[in-house]
Amino acid sequence: MISRAVVTGATGHVGNALVRHLLEQQIPVRALVRGDASALEGLEVEQVEGDLNDLASLEAAFAGAEVVFHSAGLVSITTGNEAELEKVNVEGTRNVVTACQRARVRRLVYTSSVHALTELPGAGVLDETAGFDPARAHGPYGKSKAAASQHVQQVARAGQLDAVLVLPTGCVGPCDFRFSELGNLIARVGTGRMPIIIGGGYEWVDVRDVAAGTLQAALRGKSGEAYLLNGARLSTGELCAAAAKAAGVRPPLLALPLWVGRAIAVFGPPFERLTGRRALVTPYAIHTLSAKFTVSSDKARRELGFTSRPVEQSLADAWNWLATDPKSPMRRSLKVGPGRRFPA
Repeated sequence: MISRAVVTGATGHVGNALVRHLLEQQIPVRALVRGDASALEGLEVEQVEGDLNDLASLEAAFAGAEVVFHSAGLVSITTGNEAELEKVNVEGTRNVVTACQRARVRRLVYTSSVHALTELPGAGVLDETAGFDPARAHGPYGKSKAAASQHVQQVARAGQLDAVLVLPTGCVGPCDFRFSELGNLIARVGTGRMPIIIGGGYEWVDVRDVAAGTLQAALRGKSGEAYLLNGARLSTGELCAAAAKAAGVRPPLLALPLWVGRAIAVFGPPFERLTGRRALVTPYAIHTLSAKFTVSSDKARRELGFTSRPVEQSLADAWNWLATDPKSPMRRSLKVGPGRRFPA
């Protein structure tokens, strides 16, 4: 299949799931790491130090690789860290592209995001034809992913590099070592610390299905094309009810309307700056929960053979991992500094 794969962001939720899936398929993996690599303990991977903003380290890491899976980046649902998002998500991805070209990598698979697409103004079905336009993407995170995706796609369509993009929706599942936004919510619901939630809904997909779809993109995707990877839409009430059922606790008692959530969200960013702790409710989060459109993964299902399991199963597996794994972030105190800087 693939003689050697390199995975950037190998310690993040998506990257770690991808590493495990590649190993299951007997594909040798070299993991680009920066800092804590405990998420890779026990896995038979070659680890190399590297940084997205150090082109020389990327060239060295990519040497001899057939496929590079670029999953590294910063995830943010607030404002105030635009410069860092630009540096990591945009400039870092440009460096990955350049390093792939210099190392003569056969194919690059870039893990972007549904947020990179130009959103629909109202109801409808969002698909890959929406395209990437940083000026029209919503929020600093969406703009940074749109700019990076646009660059990768342009380079591929110009014939300068064989590259494919995958665009996951909200990821859920086990091995959430970095304690994602959803992982944090599941932990709160499962331990009975989330009596009140905000209404709305979002599109979710199992992180293991994203990993499988990403490999399918490497094997079957068309250069220059993007593929949305989505499972199903759940309301916040449905999501929390499924997490509560898995944990054997009562679901949240009250769902506040979105207009109340918007009022509360104003205080999210200053709360984070003052306390160094994450706020689950921010203006960007409320915007996301308010979207009226749905997301289609028909193209990935048709061209890649992408499949997704029920999100309720994914939520149960996520809770079971959080509650039982010795390295679960529920077993340690996690504080996040100003600007919500989370490795993807």
